[in-house]
Amino acid sequence: MNNIDFLSADHYRVFKQLARQLEDPGAAGKEYFSALYVIAGNERVRDILLPYINLETGRINTSTIIEDNTFEKGEIVLVKLVIHLYNHKEWVLPTELISLPQEDYQLAMQAITLCRDDQFDGIVIPTADETETRGK
Repeated sequence: MNNIDFLSADHYRVFKQLARQLEDPGAAGKEYFSALYVIAGNERVRDILLPYINLETGRINTSTIIEDNTFEKGEIVLVKLVIHLYNHKEWVLPTELISLPQEDYQLAMQAITLCRDDQFDGIVIPTADETETRGK
């Protein structure tokens, strides 16, 4: 059984809010949705990347994201992952992923899983209590 696991109810809410802006959801591929999953799950990455995304068409202009911004270590890994998942124009090393904080690592691994051709049986949205216990 495959589930789409969101980090929190807020992560799910933001993902849904961003995804609903698509004019033709059927035209957006799994690459876009996996990138959107990361973007919805990390506020700083979202702030950096939203200006480069056309939410109505599901297009991400990745050509100048890296050059235009200054990143902290974890942010650059997630931004490069978003670009790689979307159009393969950046590379992310396994060692970079392994070094991510736990929540960002979970975010990255789930996003990679979303790019597979598997069907998903359910969506897991943790309650506020479950979200709090994850952080401890």
